[in-house]
Amino acid sequence: MPKASADHTPIPFVSPLHNLALGELVDQLGHAKAEAAEIKAREDALKAELIARGVTECEGMLFRATVSEAARWTLDATAIRAEMGDAWCDKRSKVASVTSVRVSARTVARRAAA
Repeated sequence: MPKASADHTPIPFVSPLHNLALGELVDQLGHAKAEAAEIKAREDALKAELIARGVTECEGMLFRATVSEAARWTLDATAIRAEMGDAWCDKRSKVASVTSVRVSARTVARRAAA
């Protein structure tokens, strides 16, 4: 009886978006961000209504919400740098590499020129 072999070639990952043209990829990202902004605005309005009604906890048919307040402490980096100096702050700071993707709507003039 042959033995099972652990030697198999892994299947490379292929993104489900790999066949989109770059312009279409950017347009879909822009649409997704616009939809997310609309959803965020709706979420903020619903939260504000709960707060305005003085709700502390409530249950719907599917979800439960609680509203609470807490103190949040933050450091004033500008004031600390002014008082302690750049060298002191730099020595105690962590640096991380960050990749950002920004999307903005094209104007009609830019579209016409393209």
